[in-house]
Amino acid sequence: MANPKRLSQELSDEEWAKIAPLLPKGRRGTVRRSVDAIFYKARTGKAWPNVIKETGATIQASKHFNAWASDGTWSRVNAALTDVERVPLPEIQLLPSMVIEGRVDPSAMLNAEERSRTGFR
Repeated sequence: MANPKRLSQELSDEEWAKIAPLLPKGRRGTVRRSVDAIFYKARTGKAWPNVIKETGATIQASKHFNAWASDGTWSRVNAALTDVERVPLPEIQLLPSMVIEGRVDPSAMLNAEERSRTGFR
């Protein structure tokens, strides 16, 4: 079972030391706040505006995550933290299966003799 204190904890200095070399340098701790915000978002499932408000991160956290996910940096960060106790991610609430159907209203169709609104047939 996960440590309950871990739910709200940020990365420890020891954990940060493992991943800091994999990330760009930031000013005034912005990169570290971004990483903590990304993990907080993963643990809570909250929207970015709430994550930013609650963690003190900036919108840059979202931009960092998108860039790091696309260039492989985020995979390397996770690999470097494999020995860290993790809080299980919440189950994603998916929409139930659904069928989308459509139909054509024949009364809206143009006759061959009628001109369309654009002047073309």
